[in-house]
Formats: sequence, C-alpha cells, structure tokens
Amino acid sequence: MKKILFKIKDLKVPIIVGDNILKKINYQQYIRNKDVVIITNKTVAKLHLTKVKNVLKKFRVETYIIPDGERFKNTDTLNKIHNFLIEKNFDRQLTIIAFGGGVIGDLAGFAADTFLRGVDLIHMPTTLLAQVDSAIGGKTGINHKNGKNLIGSFKHPNAVIIDISFLSTLPKRQFISGLAEVIKYGIISNGSFLKWLNMNKENILNYKSKELLRVVSVSVKEKVNIVQKDEKEKNIRAFLNFGHTLGHAIESTQNYKGILHGEAIGIGMVFASAISVEKSTLTISDFNLITETIQNLQLPISLPREIKTSKIMNHLSFDKKKKLGKNNFVLLKSISKCFITDKLTTKFIQKMVETFQH
Repeated sequence: MKKILFKIKDLKVPIIVGDNILKKINYQQYIRNKDVVIITNKTVAKLHLTKVKNVLKKFRVETYIIPDGERFKNTDTLNKIHNFLIEKNFDRQLTIIAFGGGVIGDLAGFAADTFLRGVDLIHMPTTLLAQVDSAIGGKTGINHKNGKNLIGSFKHPNAVIIDISFLSTLPKRQFISGLAEVIKYGIISNGSFLKWLNMNKENILNYKSKELLRVVSVSVKEKVNIVQKDEKEKNIRAFLNFGHTLGHAIESTQNYKGILHGEAIGIGMVFASAISVEKSTLTISDFNLITETIQNLQLPISLPREIKTSKIMNHLSFDKKKKLGKNNFVLLKSISKCFITDKLTTKFIQKMVETFQH
C-alpha cells in the first residue's frame, strides 16, 4: 500500500494506492462524522457495494444508485441526488463517497460541492480512467447538450482510495479506454514511462498486479505533480488537455454513446501529434512512438468515417477551453515538451479532420 500526498495551498489530500486494501484503511481518519452516502451505479453496486459497506460498519451508511453511462451526467441526475439528500435531512457533517468511474466521481463530487454549500467527499474510483485521472485534482462537473463538462466546480476530497483489485471486474474495453490517460502522461511529461508502457504492453493488458500498480502509481504522481503547480488550469495543468480538444468533440457528436472517452482521447492524441508534425514542431520518430504505443495498447488512432466533419467542427465551437472565440490545442515540441496554441485556423483544423478519417 502506497500513500501519495497531494498538496494544494493548506490542503493535503492522501491518495492511497494498493491491491486489496479496503480492509487495511482507517476510515475514521477521513470521515469526521457518522453519516455517509455512497453514490454509485447499478453495475458497481452489484459487483462491489457489499464489500465497501462491510468496511464502513462503524458509520450510518445510505446508498444512492444512478443508472450507468455518461449520458446520465446531467442536471436531471444532479437534481435527483440533491432531492435524495434533502429528503433524508442530511446536514453539513455528511460525507459523500463517490464509488465508481469518472461519471460517478464528477457527479458525486459536484453534488458534494453544491449540497448545503459543501460537504465532505471521498473518492473511491473503480475504473482505470478514474483511478489515474478524474479522481485526482478536484475537478467535478456535468455535461450540457452542447458539450462535455460545461458546468462544474473544483472540490477536493478528504482522501482518494485506489484499490486496483476493482479493475479485475472492469470490462476489457473500459480498461483499455483508461489506458489513454495513462499514455497521455507518458507523452506530455514522462518519456521513459511511455517507453516502459510499450515494453510491458502484454502484462498490462493481462491485468498483472505488479505492472498495474506501476501504471496507476506513476500516473497519479504525474498528475499530482502537474496539478500541485497549477490547480485552476491557468498554465501547465492545461497540458493535461492533450488530445481532449478533438476527443471531447468526438464524444459530443456521439451523444456520449458508442465511443468511449479513452477511445476518443486516443484519436485526439494522434490528431494533436499529427498537427504538431504538420507544423514542424514534432519529429516523425516521436510521432511514430506515440502512435505505436496507442495502437499497441489497442486504442483507435483515426476518426471513424461515420462521424461527419461538420459535426466535429460544430462541437469544437462549444469547447469550454476556447478563449476569445479560438480553440486552444495542446501540441508537442517533443515527447515531454508541450505548448498551447490558439493560432490554428478553422480552415486548417477542418482540413486536418477531413484527412484524419479512415
């Protein structure tokens, strides 16, 4: 069991990483009162809720279960969570446990930040994507019909508890989707980690504990290092959006159905790398390593033809990262060296999208 400390100003958030660690944790360190609400979804509840309740017997535990899927990360679901908390008459001593993947973490985190102007939060992520990315750094939010995560806030938890044993029940496609964010850390800040991922692809894809612990631990450390320096995304935290400008547009065109987040980000990372080559800032050898790693870890690298360029361009116009009406793209000078540009014209972006379809 490893503890990584995430420090923001006067706040210290312990991130605990291990394999089969639920029974080893002193929850009273992180839950200051008796009332706990676990927010989860149907799939996670069926697989794992009992074992979590068993380690929380010292507390008064209620559960709120939402349907599975990104399309439920909206105001309607948030209102239902608020209604539940109000009807149960919880006060500010409540602790909400976000138990699930990224959708649960974003929703439960936003609910914790907005109910009674803020109650305590613990993240217990069960997907690789949530363990290495969305549960770390304090971002919460919901989607809007015009785009992903357009409504949200920053809410740091009392703790993040990452048990990689949950990954054993994760569908393979979901697991591979999570690897996109892992690869991203290698590309934007740790080139040796990117090479290690390539060399250890078989053990990673076969859920080997030793490799998974490294995958998660290194990813968490990389994100912590970046966010500690730039909590509110004024500077280098924006590098974490590498691949996400196109990726979020792809997800939005599909109404968050069909293509998974990591699959869209995989395509987006190759797209951003291709733009970097086109603009003569990235070498072909670095581009090939990036593309090879994404392919070797079984993620897509090109845009499906059924996704129309016009729809992509429309959703790019609603991207929350835009400034003064211009899309911001995170591009590469080399592996581990990023920069942000708003100098790409709409015509150039459209041309790149058109040439990127298979």
